[in-house]
Amino acid sequence: MVYDYTIYPENSLSEFQKACAAIEKAFPDSQKLSLLIDVDGSMIQTYTFMGKDIDIFNDYDVGAVFIQSEICLDKVFNYHSFGRENKA
Repeated sequence: MVYDYTIYPENSLSEFQKACAAIEKAFPDSQKLSLLIDVDGSMIQTYTFMGKDIDIFNDYDVGAVFIQSEICLDKVFNYHSFGRENKA
């Protein structure tokens, strides 16, 4: 199952950084992978915790800061997410 979270409805470096900081605080033992930056400036930060990925996006195509996670993050963000099955 993949959980989707819209963190901020527009692109925002500061909101992206806040989301990354929240994950680092909630999962201090997670592995932080290299930040990926696309040619349009979009960013993806991936964290791995117990074999599961948490991907944080500052996506200029979508126009939002959002997270796709294999771990439920409702308590981290005090948020009600909608899980969807990963069909990949």
